[in-house]
Amino acid sequence: MSTPRKIILDTDPGVGIRGTDADDPIALMLALADPRLELLGVTTVFGNCPPALGARGAAAVLAAAGRSDVPVAVGMRTRLDGTLPGVLAEAYQGARGEPGTIELPDLATAAVREHAVDFLVDTVLTHPGEVTVVAIGPQTNLAMAMLKEPEVAAKLRSVVFMGGALGLESRYGRGNVTSVAECNIWYDPRAADIVFRSGVDLTMISLDVTNPATGLVLSEETIRGIDRGASRIAPMLADVCATYLDAPMFEWADGCVLYDPLAVAVAADPDVASFADMAVGVETAGELTAGQTVPLRGQDPNVHVCVGVDGPQVVDDILRTILTI
Repeated sequence: MSTPRKIILDTDPGVGIRGTDADDPIALMLALADPRLELLGVTTVFGNCPPALGARGAAAVLAAAGRSDVPVAVGMRTRLDGTLPGVLAEAYQGARGEPGTIELPDLATAAVREHAVDFLVDTVLTHPGEVTVVAIGPQTNLAMAMLKEPEVAAKLRSVVFMGGALGLESRYGRGNVTSVAECNIWYDPRAADIVFRSGVDLTMISLDVTNPATGLVLSEETIRGIDRGASRIAPMLADVCATYLDAPMFEWADGCVLYDPLAVAVAADPDVASFADMAVGVETAGELTAGQTVPLRGQDPNVHVCVGVDGPQVVDDILRTILTI
């Protein structure tokens, strides 16, 4: 067996919090379970919930998996410009700003003292050419790390990210927070623009493949049928998914679309999907189009774009792998 691929999971996990997606904690479970991956740490960013609350959620998942040895670092609370999208500021005043149905550890025991940006910088420089960042939230931590230490871009092995929408899939591949923008990019377009222009080897998992049309859905029937005694992690998986079903963030399917877990699956094995090399930019200034990811003509490719996936097979593989914990 080949040496496991070193990854950092940069995420915004709402664990047991009504109105947040279940896919971030599921992605974390997959990163722990897949033997082809070595999880060096988890960094949290604003998005589904504030990053300190996300760190507590990540720590709860790690504890449930028996992996509290994996460090968790709290990251950026706002966009690079110091502001928070109004929709998130409002959401954080409600259910998405407080613990929900799953008991979480205190922040003091959940996270290391080091800021997520510094953790990213230190880890990448310690393992030059070896680390892949799997970014499944806004890309603010990663962009800030690149700004703080320019060597990060040169020393990263790659970035696999869930984000963007190119309109390759006519119904779902356009936007989920605006008509043209996917939320992870829209939350901080400037950060995404820095990453897209960084020269790092980038793999893009967009709404064009993470949608019901590809079958990438953990169905409600399957969720309700999870055997809580099947493995150590099964109760946490069942609880996270049940919270999502009670208050789904996006009502695209009868179940949970596995947006973020596909990024982890691709990091473990790119052969689970098909790709096309494309030149893609991020709109940072448009009043109506901010956060849109745009195919560019006449420019060299900068992104490996996922264009096809056997969704039902990937979902089955993800669930089977997670339940080995």
